[in-house]
Amino acid sequence: VTASDDKTVRICDTQSGQIKHTLAGHTDEVRSSCFCADGNRVVSVSYDKTARIWDADTGEVLSEFTFNNVAFSCDFSPNYSN
Repeated sequence: VTASDDKTVRICDTQSGQIKHTLAGHTDEVRSSCFCADGNRVVSVSYDKTARIWDADTGEVLSEFTFNNVAFSCDFSPNYSN
């Protein structure tokens, strides 16, 4: 999974190198993104002061959180469950 200056997150197939999904919705540069432990979800944070949780299989936004300040990194709790 990548974080991009073009306001997107990309999920790539590690075997083929092909892009599976381009996740769009942030309105500014994406600073960080990562998978949850089981690989079913992706979280991303952006200069737009939001975090989004995405379904890694469909690319659908599942949750969005707004902050007062920019978050520069993100991760899932080891206790996170879908």
